[in-house]
Amino acid sequence: MDSLWDARYVVIDVETTGSDPVQHRIIEIACLAVEAGKVSERFVSLINAHQPVPPSITALTGITSSMLLTAPEEAEVFARVAQLLAAPRTIVVAHNAAFDRKFVLAAVERLGYRGVDALPWLCTYRLARRLLPPTVQRLGLDGLVEFFGISPAGRHRAGPDAEATAAILQRLLEYAVRYGITTPEELLRLQHARVRHPAHTLPRRLLRLLQRIPETPGVYSFYNRQGQLLYVGKARNLSQRIRAHLTGDNGARRALDPSQIGDICWEETPTELSALLREAERIWTEQPAANVLGKHFPFAFVRLTLSERFPRLEVTRRLPSGEDAWIGPLPSWHHALQLLGFLHQWYRLRPCSAELRLAPHEEACFYAELQRCAAPCNGSISEEAYRRGAEQLVHDARDNLQRWTQALSAAIAQHVQRWEFEQAAALHSLLRVLQRWQQAQLPLEPRACSFLLWLPAGNGILELFCWHQGILRGWWLVTASGDLQQRLISTPPWEPSLSWLDIARLDILARWLARNPQAAVRVPLPADPSDTLAELLSQSLLSVRQPPTTGG
Repeated sequence: MDSLWDARYVVIDVETTGSDPVQHRIIEIACLAVEAGKVSERFVSLINAHQPVPPSITALTGITSSMLLTAPEEAEVFARVAQLLAAPRTIVVAHNAAFDRKFVLAAVERLGYRGVDALPWLCTYRLARRLLPPTVQRLGLDGLVEFFGISPAGRHRAGPDAEATAAILQRLLEYAVRYGITTPEELLRLQHARVRHPAHTLPRRLLRLLQRIPETPGVYSFYNRQGQLLYVGKARNLSQRIRAHLTGDNGARRALDPSQIGDICWEETPTELSALLREAERIWTEQPAANVLGKHFPFAFVRLTLSERFPRLEVTRRLPSGEDAWIGPLPSWHHALQLLGFLHQWYRLRPCSAELRLAPHEEACFYAELQRCAAPCNGSISEEAYRRGAEQLVHDARDNLQRWTQALSAAIAQHVQRWEFEQAAALHSLLRVLQRWQQAQLPLEPRACSFLLWLPAGNGILELFCWHQGILRGWWLVTASGDLQQRLISTPPWEPSLSWLDIARLDILARWLARNPQAAVRVPLPADPSDTLAELLSQSLLSVRQPPTTGG
């Protein structure tokens, strides 16, 4: 073999029913032949494993037992796989190759193919550990796809994962050439070599900065030598997190080459919650070049059109406005569609989107026959009773989420009893979302979130947040004597318009409160205060005679 590019690489990815190649089977395999730096052949196929697909595998891959009933047999599929592997100069490539290799070899042994076990295997995970800088901590497929800027075509199916692995292989070969590796034999040896990374030499100015960084919560930012903002992050311990970025210690969540960094700035915050909120604000407003999360939000809502005579439900990605109720935020459009289906079932509000035409003498529609609509169109329910059902939905979203979590848990249990494990698994994510807001004791309706939140910040100091109609209006430190020291956010007018940053802040608050349910004290605010903010704060200071003492 003369050069890295002369070899023929066959990238393989398998999806299986488990981790044991003796007891479990391959249910999908993808093989991509890579020659001269390009994919020359592709083969992807499901395989009839003749054993059920566990719910956890279905939840991960989307492959169900029913999908495999008409899939080709293992022998038929591996006849084609063996052809792809039989070409000269072939090196088999996989990410975490030990897993794929043991299943492929078990299959070819069952089928009586010879010579496959002698083929060399190359692991892109092991290569990445040895070729990439130590600051690249996430070496799984997702992490490397992000690091190399590869456009993902989906995940946890054999085809997309093999495509991602092939693209990663191409980038790693380029890195190998830079390190002076020129032959496939050297590359194969490299994957088993001891991991050694040269220490990154930091400029003296940055080394001096590291000595000054405090071990407190806060937000930090990296700038390049031209002063352009590269990255914004938050930390419970600023010193540890920033050192992790620069030295490659475990805990660095973002691969950022230290050689790019020209300056480091940081700001301390009293608590982790304020660091989370400040990070979200800065990423949203400043759009740092290296940040991926926080620039755009995937939230969705279930909208209840209270402005209509007979309210209806719909899924939307519009921001809350007007007289309607907006149930959310939900993490994705899929979660919103799932919740929409259950709300129709529980409250029987009309699913039709057209203007309602009253026809008292007509038969009920299809949705009414399925018990998913109370049929106000033909007079099966009065306007007053229908409106009470809509108002009950709003009440439950704001003050009684336990009703929803219990009903959803019961639906999951029914699926399990009927051995419908795939349907049960598909609902667990929605259940976790609803339980999170229930544990946080927050209304699942943004504009119903109006309260003061008191949080201990140490040394007798309290941190005070003011949310009104879902918007973070103010953020202060309160001294032991009760004096207010304004921080970070100016006091805006009481304008009810919500932004996506406001929605993201509520989501951050819900997640934090669900993890720390006893760490803060809330004082409700009127939904439509006529007092000034200063008066509201004064009243709150008087009402909270015993400040919270629990730790955060």
